[in-house]
Amino acid sequence: MTVTDFSSALHAAFEAPDPREAVNRIKNVVAHELSQTDTRATVKKTDFFNHSFAPDLVLSWPNERERFVFLKSDTRPAVLRDDVEAIRKHDPIVFALDPVNENPLGSDEYSGPSREDDTLLADSRGMEVLIQSRYSEPVVGLASSAVLQGGRGLLTEREAEAMASSVAAGFSGAQRLDSGATAAAVAQISGHFDQRRTSRLLRFLGAVWVGSGGSASNFPGEQDVAGDLDGTALEFLMELPPIDDFEFWRRIGRPLTLEAISHLRLEDDSENLQYLVGSNLDILHARACRIIEHQQELGEDENSSFRWKLEREMLCLRGPRSTTYFAGKVDELKVEAQEGDGISLQELLRRAEQRRVPISELELATPTRTVSYATVNRDDVSHDEELLKLSKTFSSTAYVQTAVASLFGSRPLVCDFPNRTGKGRTAAKFPLGTFAPVALSLLTSLTDEERRAIDQLTRHYSEEQRQPALFEINEIRIDQTSGDPRSEASDRGELEI
Repeated sequence: MTVTDFSSALHAAFEAPDPREAVNRIKNVVAHELSQTDTRATVKKTDFFNHSFAPDLVLSWPNERERFVFLKSDTRPAVLRDDVEAIRKHDPIVFALDPVNENPLGSDEYSGPSREDDTLLADSRGMEVLIQSRYSEPVVGLASSAVLQGGRGLLTEREAEAMASSVAAGFSGAQRLDSGATAAAVAQISGHFDQRRTSRLLRFLGAVWVGSGGSASNFPGEQDVAGDLDGTALEFLMELPPIDDFEFWRRIGRPLTLEAISHLRLEDDSENLQYLVGSNLDILHARACRIIEHQQELGEDENSSFRWKLEREMLCLRGPRSTTYFAGKVDELKVEAQEGDGISLQELLRRAEQRRVPISELELATPTRTVSYATVNRDDVSHDEELLKLSKTFSSTAYVQTAVASLFGSRPLVCDFPNRTGKGRTAAKFPLGTFAPVALSLLTSLTDEERRAIDQLTRHYSEEQRQPALFEINEIRIDQTSGDPRSEASDRGELEI
C-alpha cells in the first residue's frame, strides 16, 4: 500500500457511520501497514482507542519483548509532546495518523527524543518509505524490522529516506571495505535504535565487513561488534540477492553451528543458503541423519541435483528421490523413519566399494536368526572370505540390519538400514562434507549421476580442511578474544576431548 493508498484507506475508515466500526477499520489499516514494515511481527488489536495510557495495538515477535503502539490523530506538536510524555516510560511507538511536520520530541543530532528513552514517533510516510525501500534494497528489510522492535526518535519521510539509503549504502560499503559509507551507516544506526538493535545491526555490518576480507579492528564504528550473527540478521542475509563469493561465506560461517542454521526461518532454499552451507562443510557437524524417500513433486524439475533446505527446524539435503535430514542428536530428528527390511550383504559391499568406505562390523538377520560379524581389531571386513562363506549359509531372506562404517580411520558411523538412519557411536559427530556423501551412499542406492551430483555439491570440502573435533565432542563456547592458542577449534566453539 502506497502513502496515497494508506491515506485513502484511513480516510474511508474514518467515514464509517458506526464509531466502533470506524475504530476497527482504522486499526486494521495501521496493522496492515505495520505488518508490511516487518513481516515477522504479530499485530494484536486491543479494546482501546486513542487512550492516554492503554495501547491501541501490541506488536510481538518470538523471543522478543512486546511493543505497545499508540495511535494519535492530533499531530499538533504541543499535543503530541504531552501524549508522548505520558507514555514514554513504556518505550512505545507513537503512530501519527496524519503527517508529522515538526519534531515535538526536541531536537538533537539525530532528531531523537529529548530524554534517554526509546520512544519512536512515526507517521505513515516514514513507514511507507521503509516498505518501498525493502523491495528495491532487500537489506533495508533488516532495518525496518529493527525499527518496530527497537526504533527510537522521529521517523517521518525525511528520516526514513536517510535511514534506508544509509543502511543500503553501508551494506554495499562493508562489502567493498568502504569505510566512509560504512561509517555513515554506523552513525545512522547508532542514533535511531535502542541498544540491543544497535548492537545487532552493527554486528551484521561488522560480519559483512570481516566476511569481505576486512579486519574487525578496522571496522569504522564501535570495536565491540564481535559475536555471532543473530537469527534475524542471518535470515535477511540468506534472503538477499545471491552473493557468489566463497571466501565471504566461509568467513561468515566460521562461528556458526548446525543448530544455528537449522533454526532459521526461510521460505525457500535460497542460493545464499547453498553458498553458506557449501562453504562451511568442514565446520558444520551432525551426529545423526535420517533419509526419507519421496516421489517427485508436481512441477519439480526432473534432474539429479541436490539442494540444501530447511524443514521442520532441521537442515536437510533434498535430492530427486529422497531427503536426508541432519541433526546434532538422534532425538532431534523430527521426522518418522520409514520402516524397511534392510539390504543384502552383496548390496552393502557394493555401496561401500563405490564410496571406498571401510566396514568394521555388521549384523545379518533372518526371520529367526541374527549373526554379528566383526574382527578383533575392527579392521575392514568387507573383503573377508569368511564373511562371504558365512553369508552363503543364510537363505535369501537374510538382510543386513546394521553396519558400522569407519570414517577418518576410527570414527564409527552406525548405519541402521531398516530405518535408513545413521548416527555416530557415543558422542561422535561428523562434518557434513563427509557425513552427507557417505550416509547417502550407504543408506540408499545412488545412480552414477546422483553420485556425481553429490560430489559436485561437496566439491569445496576436503579432509585436509576438517577441524579436529570429530569424535567425542563436547561443545564449549570460547571467548574469541581470550587469546586461547586452540583458536582453530574455538572458532566454532567446539573442542576435542
